[in-house]
Amino acid sequence: MNFHALIWKEPWLTPVVLNIRQVFKTTRIPSVGVSPDGKTLYYNPVFWKKLSAKEQIAVQIHEMLHIVYQHAERRKNREQARWNLACDMAINEQIRMAEYQLPEGAIEGENDTAENIYERIKTISFLTEGKSQKDAYIKAICADIEKNVEENVMAGDLLPYNADGTQCSPENETLNAIELSKQMAGAGTTTLSKLFSLQKGRADWKSILRHLVQSVVGTDMDYLTYEFDEFGVCEDVLLRKPSAKICALVDESGSIDDHLYEEFCGELRSLSFLAEVYASGFTYRTELKPVPVKKYCRTMSGGTDVRPAYEQACKKDYDCIIVLTDGYLEFPSQEPIATIWVMPESKRKKMEVLV
Repeated sequence: MNFHALIWKEPWLTPVVLNIRQVFKTTRIPSVGVSPDGKTLYYNPVFWKKLSAKEQIAVQIHEMLHIVYQHAERRKNREQARWNLACDMAINEQIRMAEYQLPEGAIEGENDTAENIYERIKTISFLTEGKSQKDAYIKAICADIEKNVEENVMAGDLLPYNADGTQCSPENETLNAIELSKQMAGAGTTTLSKLFSLQKGRADWKSILRHLVQSVVGTDMDYLTYEFDEFGVCEDVLLRKPSAKICALVDESGSIDDHLYEEFCGELRSLSFLAEVYASGFTYRTELKPVPVKKYCRTMSGGTDVRPAYEQACKKDYDCIIVLTDGYLEFPSQEPIATIWVMPESKRKKMEVLV
């Protein structure tokens, strides 16, 4: 496939093209197909060689427009093959109006939405005779669709699955997994179990916290100084003291697990190369008493009202405030300083980070 020619003709499609991760040759489809997530293209090399250069451009534009208009996501619970046909008709009309050359035999387009075209196709497919030559043609295609469904043949270009076997719509994926689990009746590891396992996957909270802090105070490269000789050649790179300041407010009510507390403080210490990090416990009606994080030790004095300590921290020259809390408190009505909320997940030995 010549993506350079496509981008030359339609530069606005560049982001869509750059999103594509894989292009496969296959004889399992009759022409060209695109995955629901828009990251994988499949094409039949026999079909592709029969096309002229102009027809190849038109076909590539056709597939890109499936991605642009999110046809896989918009399908909802509509029948796959007829929805594919409706989307093809909506796209082909636009391609015709742009004066691109579609391959011989390509279905004639309609100047309407795919949803409206789909409803008309459903009506036409049940007619005993087509009202027009075009209706008769659509009815014949619908007959082929029924045959392909019976023979489990994928004839359309809007493919129902991504390269990893998942679908575009999480709702469809879950419903299909539930149905398959019912059919298996407890025999073996079900698709539903695999789906639940995938849904549990989350980014590590430490990575998220570090990324958020860096977005506020900058990266470690901001704290490097360089020494040059008389010829302008860098002789040394020195790490200077960071200028940013962070204040961490720690819940001392006793509801934070000891392991999570130690893990949190350890991560704060590792942020010292990004900023000067101070920590203070917060209890009900207490003054803010921040100390360098390496010297901080919680006192377990009870109370979970963060607002007094938070308001005092906002009045000082901190660039960022990080709050470790169980979440059972009244949150400040305003956040005048960039604030990161770190909370343990309910009944789990994990953390989650909220901005």
